[in-house]
Amino acid sequence: MANLDSIIELYSDLADNPLKDFGWKKGFTNAKSHGYRDEWFEILPQEIWKYCAAVGNPFLNAEINSGDVVVDLGCGAGVDLLVSAQLVGEDGRAIGVDITPKMVEKAKEHADMAGFLHVDVIESSFDNIPLEDESVDVVISNGAINLTSCKESVFAEIFRILKPDGKLFFADIIDISKDDKSSTCCSAEAVKEESCCSESEVQSSWANCVAGTLKQEKLIDIMNNAGFTDIECTGLTDYTTSDTTRGATFRGVKNILKQSRQKHWNDVFIEKDYTQVLWHQNSPVLSLKLIQKYGIADEDAIIDVGCGASFLVDNLIEKNYKNITLLDIAESSLDIVKERLGELGSAVRYKCCDVTQFEATNSFALWHDRAVFHFLLDANDRKKYLKSMYQALKSGGIAVISTFAIDGPQQCCGLDIVQYDAQKMKEELIDGLELLESFEMQHLTPKNSYQAYICFIIKATK
Repeated sequence: MANLDSIIELYSDLADNPLKDFGWKKGFTNAKSHGYRDEWFEILPQEIWKYCAAVGNPFLNAEINSGDVVVDLGCGAGVDLLVSAQLVGEDGRAIGVDITPKMVEKAKEHADMAGFLHVDVIESSFDNIPLEDESVDVVISNGAINLTSCKESVFAEIFRILKPDGKLFFADIIDISKDDKSSTCCSAEAVKEESCCSESEVQSSWANCVAGTLKQEKLIDIMNNAGFTDIECTGLTDYTTSDTTRGATFRGVKNILKQSRQKHWNDVFIEKDYTQVLWHQNSPVLSLKLIQKYGIADEDAIIDVGCGASFLVDNLIEKNYKNITLLDIAESSLDIVKERLGELGSAVRYKCCDVTQFEATNSFALWHDRAVFHFLLDANDRKKYLKSMYQALKSGGIAVISTFAIDGPQQCCGLDIVQYDAQKMKEELIDGLELLESFEMQHLTPKNSYQAYICFIIKATK
């Protein structure tokens, strides 16, 4: 947690003095304004509501079922924790996590007051929660994640404890300023550089949910990098802590496909003869023609994305191309290529990673992808792919991307794919990428069957 002492001090004060004016909304009226259900006010002890400092209502879009295990990060005195306990019933479990000892004790006291025996409260930071991997159905939070200095670690920990297809619903304070100054001026780094705030002002700013806030887009990007999909800011609230902050609600789903993607492709290249998989080409004639057509010189940097065990690199080396990078999620496929090339591949660079997480360290004249893009079922993954591609290409650089066409297969290697035509590709391209041409083709597989592909030529216009 950022500025931990000041945060614990503030929320210890709230635990002792719930009626004190801290300068932000709380209490029954606050909960009512966020749409908390009348039945919760009737069922749960009246005592708890004066502690309610909710910045929004994480339950508005939450999918919590009887029997679920729910974790409330930053449970405070236990308002949302007890709502969760009510929703999951006696067959479920509600677990509160908080960094402030007095709030942990207060939440336990309120759970006893409500007569809930299926509630646990843990004193812990958010980035090292003492719970088993994949043991939780739903994680909620309300006005707490912004208090952490390393959101990446927090979302990674949430992802760890969630079961496959587990869900995250939270309300938090976000930065709504028109520039980045409000999110950096009161940071610890700014103080170190003798900027606008004193250390005491920084501590107060963190505790009062200002300095730790991020813009909506940045928060969503961190969630996406952690592996969440179906990420959405579901709305803004009327809660503010300054003129640059606003309450907002979010949701996300733990994507088991991302977790299993690497294992799937590793297994494919370990267990199968790569020359007999349906996408295999004995000679990548079309790719070589396009490389020549668009003037990619032998000294230009080329990256083959999702290279698998393709023979493209062999042909490029034969044609004296010297600056080649191979990227694939499966280490086993890269090992096949390394062994096949031997000393010929000494100058080839190998990169094992998910293309949606690829960050280029140099600029490429050509981005080549034969049938990776169409495996990205999630729109956020496709957007991240295109951002990575744009950042990797030099100005005027060319991308050659092949996918299954609209009349092509709906699956490949046991996985669903997204079929494309020119219009769909145009709709998905981000700013700075221009579709130059597209054409359909028939691929003859090693099994002597045909598959309908479409090839897109895309230019980076920087």
